[in-house]
Amino acid sequence: MRKLISLVLIMILATALGCITTNIKGYTDRDYNGYKIRKAVIRAPNAGFAFGELLENSMIKELKNKGVHAESFLRRFPPTRDWTNEEVAKELIKDGYDTIIYVNLIGSDTTAKTIGYINTGTASVYGSTGSYSGSSIAMSAISRYTSTQVRVYNIATGKIIWVGDSSTKSGGLLFIGDEMQTDSIATETIVALNESGHI
Repeated sequence: MRKLISLVLIMILATALGCITTNIKGYTDRDYNGYKIRKAVIRAPNAGFAFGELLENSMIKELKNKGVHAESFLRRFPPTRDWTNEEVAKELIKDGYDTIIYVNLIGSDTTAKTIGYINTGTASVYGSTGSYSGSSIAMSAISRYTSTQVRVYNIATGKIIWVGDSSTKSGGLLFIGDEMQTDSIATETIVALNESGHI
C-alpha cells in the first residue's frame, strides 16, 4: 500500500512540475501514397535562428533513429545570401536528396498563473513578549502553447507529399524550454509520418 501511495505522489509531483504533449494530424496527397523518404533536408524557415536550429536538429535526430539520412537546411544553405528554389533543388538533387521537410512555426505563447503561496516564518518569545516575522513566496504555474505546420515536398517535382498541423502544450511549476518543445514536436511528427507510410 505504501508503494502505491508513493507512486501516486511521484506521478502527481511530476505532473505538477511539468508535462508536455504534442498532437498532430496529417494527410498524404493521393499521388504519393507509399512514398518513402530516403534522404531529407529539414527547414524551419520562420522560427528564428536559435529555435529553428533546435527544431531542425530535433527532426534530424528522430529521422536518423528511423534510418533516414537527414541534414539541416541552415547548415547547408546558410542565410548569408538569397537562395532561389531552383538553386536549392539543383544542389540537393545532385547530392541524392529526394525530400525537403518544412516545419513552419505558426504561433507560440507563454503564460504564468499564480496557484498558491509558500509561507515561512519564525517566532520568538522572551518572557511575556514575543515577536514574529514571516515571508510569502508565490508559486506560479507556467503554460506554453506552440503550433506548427509541417509540409513534406518531393524535391524533383516540387509537389507536396504530406501536410500536417501540430499543437504542443506544456505546463507545470517548471518552465518547459525550447529544446523540450522541439523534441516533442519532432517525435510526434516522425510518428505521424511513419504511420502514414512515409518512413
